[in-house]
Amino acid sequence: MIDTSTNQVVSQIPVGSYPIRIAMTPNRGKAFVSDGLSASISVLDTAARTNIATIPVSQSPGESAITPDGGRLFVIHQAGVNHGCPVDVIDTATNLIITTVMIPGNWAKDILFTLDGRFAYIANNSQVEADVIDTTSYQIARIPTGAGPRRLCISHAGDRVYVTNNKDDSVSAIDTATQQLVATIPVGGGPEGIGITPNDEEVYATNQRDGTVSVIDTTTLTVIATIPTGAACQRVVITRDGTKAFVENGGSDTVSAIDAATHTVIATLPTGHNPFTMLASPDDMKLYVCNANDTSTTVTVIDIPSLTVSATIADVGSAPFDLAFGP
Repeated sequence: MIDTSTNQVVSQIPVGSYPIRIAMTPNRGKAFVSDGLSASISVLDTAARTNIATIPVSQSPGESAITPDGGRLFVIHQAGVNHGCPVDVIDTATNLIITTVMIPGNWAKDILFTLDGRFAYIANNSQVEADVIDTTSYQIARIPTGAGPRRLCISHAGDRVYVTNNKDDSVSAIDTATQQLVATIPVGGGPEGIGITPNDEEVYATNQRDGTVSVIDTTTLTVIATIPTGAACQRVVITRDGTKAFVENGGSDTVSAIDAATHTVIATLPTGHNPFTMLASPDDMKLYVCNANDTSTTVTVIDIPSLTVSATIADVGSAPFDLAFGP
């Protein structure tokens, strides 16, 4: 746990083996950590800064998301069993598994909910599809995408979900009302991360193999700009005011700051080794970057207004991988 006013580590909480993802309840009272090699979820009380429960789940828990009402945690799995890939649904009040939904394949990569929480969208990386779970009936709909669906974002209006297809060099646009594919948009090589501007007018997709970012016009569903960034660019974070986008370049040990109005890189900021996950503070003043190389134990802090590195937080644990803001 890091004090964001001082950028100092204030405590460390023991969890399971290989903690890989973290999901926070809307009230930020509980955090759920996927213990990737322990087949468990660690439950943290964020006020007491303690591990209060360990929930046994299916093997290799990975990405997770909590319903907008805070009531349920959905956990997808990096490597499934022979008969499909499990999605565990957990009651966040009781810490008990409600049900396990099996989706096709053996490797799911990302999950998000529609704004009303009625449907969970999953990027099914081992299949050529996005899977949609009805959170009331737990029935599954399958929507075709390009090969290797990797990351998802949803418009702020809730009417579209966008999917990066890592093996197909494309982005799929899905209508959430009809659950139908509306467009397949060619982008650069190996699209990975994806984000949408606050006005829903543009989607940014990072092209991992090309070291570029494709900017998609959401009205025409065409690429209107291609921005060079750095090697192995993966994640993108767009500020809440929509003026800047940040892209971490895992192969260059940098973060690119992009002016959203001009679609140009306005700063290239050094980080630690293999920057991976980023998170902007709620006030858009700081960007926290996990340096995920196995030998790294640091988080880089970028001051957003000045576009400078303001701190490097040491001793955060080996290979920091995911971030969430607490209370």
